[in-house]
Amino acid sequence: MSVKTIICTAGEDRFFPISQCLLRSVRGQQQGDIDIGYLNLGLSAGNLEKLSEYGASVVTPGWDIDFVPPDGDPTKVGDGFKAMTSRPFLRDHFPGYDVYIWIDADAWVQNWWAIDWLIEGARRGDLNIAPEMDRAYEHCFDFKAYVRWTVDQQAQFFGHDVAKRVGYNPVLNCGVFSMPSAHPLWDLWAEKLREALQRHVGFFADQMSLNHVVYAGDHPRCFLPSQFNWLASMALPAFDPRISQFVEPGIPHRPLGILHLSGKTKSKPQSIDVLGRSEKVKTWLLYDPQRNGTGVS
Repeated sequence: MSVKTIICTAGEDRFFPISQCLLRSVRGQQQGDIDIGYLNLGLSAGNLEKLSEYGASVVTPGWDIDFVPPDGDPTKVGDGFKAMTSRPFLRDHFPGYDVYIWIDADAWVQNWWAIDWLIEGARRGDLNIAPEMDRAYEHCFDFKAYVRWTVDQQAQFFGHDVAKRVGYNPVLNCGVFSMPSAHPLWDLWAEKLREALQRHVGFFADQMSLNHVVYAGDHPRCFLPSQFNWLASMALPAFDPRISQFVEPGIPHRPLGILHLSGKTKSKPQSIDVLGRSEKVKTWLLYDPQRNGTGVS
């Protein structure tokens, strides 16, 4: 049974070239009908025009949640912050869909099976999201520091009592997720994000709010493997020249579905392992359709 699906993202001018990698990766290999929704966080007229090449529906969001900026100074919170406050309200900005997929603008789709499973998981009624956990991620082997950071983040937004109840769980990274339109977590997430921003205006407010409502309740959910949202800042991928794809760095070197150029991995070339070579190769991790997304010669 087909379901009406939209892939949503957001962008501003400084990250627009990065977000084009996502759009190209979707349009370059999509299977079946799928729409793109783009939250305009202050794009120039020229960049807005470029979005028409991808058939994207463009929405310029306001502040979906009222909050007091740091020190009461609105200039300290730019329009880019709307990517966080708008995320629980995708159904309002792009109404009429059965399934909503969110992919951060600094991520791109390498294998379409990731999208197929995100759709299927939402069709089954689940929130589908990947924890920040993998055998290749170094923080998983310094778990005390990781948990301490998570609890501290939760405490900033919800207080120490709440942090102790939910902060010891693996962080769910909301840079990639899918959810059906009827899922109860949409409203719960919006409510909890509103609560969080009254206490602290911080970068991880949306992610910690979503983590809170997921772990504090018993709502339909599916935790995905890291191949659905590979966080390059936590572990650089390897490259397999036999299949011309980025793969997980350890054996059996499974191909990645969605590569997320988190942290500084989007801003400069990275030195990665190429299977079969003795030396690392320095390359951008950006999507390149001429090399099937590799950037590796």
